[in-house]
Amino acid sequence: MIKKIKIIINAILFFFLIQTNLSLAEKVSIIYVIEKTPITNVAINNEIKYLLLINQKLNEISKEDMVQYATKSILKEKIKEIEIRKYYKFGKNKEIIDNNLNLFMKRLNIPNDEIFNNLINEIGLSKEFIIKKMEIEFLWNQLIVQFYANKINIDENRLRNELKKKIENSSNLSNEYLLYEILFSPNTMKDFEKEYEKIKKSIEEIGFESSANIFSNSNTAKSGGKVGWISESQLSKNIINNINKINLGEYTDPITVASGSIILMVKDKREIQIKLSLEDELKKAISIEQNKQFNQFSSIYFKKVELNTKIYEK
Repeated sequence: MIKKIKIIINAILFFFLIQTNLSLAEKVSIIYVIEKTPITNVAINNEIKYLLLINQKLNEISKEDMVQYATKSILKEKIKEIEIRKYYKFGKNKEIIDNNLNLFMKRLNIPNDEIFNNLINEIGLSKEFIIKKMEIEFLWNQLIVQFYANKINIDENRLRNELKKKIENSSNLSNEYLLYEILFSPNTMKDFEKEYEKIKKSIEEIGFESSANIFSNSNTAKSGGKVGWISESQLSKNIINNINKINLGEYTDPITVASGSIILMVKDKREIQIKLSLEDELKKAISIEQNKQFNQFSSIYFKKVELNTKIYEK
């Protein structure tokens, strides 16, 4: 465990030894101003440290792409924060944020606070920095639920009937897919073609996960687009048809969804023995559909806020 954590630290520190253009030894300079909030080279540098902490695969991308991704990430976060402060106060969600912090440490395989504090101190970050990021995401999600909960539309009868047919026609074996995604939201067909070509070129050069970091608008972007293991009973017919056309490690053509276009990669596939319960599967399907619709509303609302936010490049 300790050896693994030292490897993480060394990888991050090595990356920053070559980041001369963003060196903290140089003077602080303002790169952007969002409304009245400055974004400095130091802030972008810290964002790079954080992104490398949560996803070591980012070490594989170029310095230029890393700076681009970190800048995009911090601008998006700052836009969210400015909008959140219109409705909520920070610092009132300690119990939830503490739970999220524990889950965060668990995902990084960090066993306790002492090792975690040593790790982030080594890379020049603070616990408060990470906690604020978690609170921004929590409050943003809360804002989306507040605004759109009454707009969630789930056809439970349709889901029930679809699941019933799948269960009746299935054996006691089912496929599960380890899926990764890149969600992008072009405004025009010309933008779509241009963005898609960029994404394909990037996948060829640096791989799907690193490309998801840079191009995806989904909440999964920071984890390389990882969706996780999904049962085929939880996937639409359109998704299943698309992923059945490709082999492991390959990716689909763009699939149209409410919030844009999505590219899926099947990293792994397994057959599992199951005893399907209609009610259990229905609960899962409803939960997945709710999350999908909330993510769509989140993407739509963010684009609206972004368009109304004044961003100046210095």
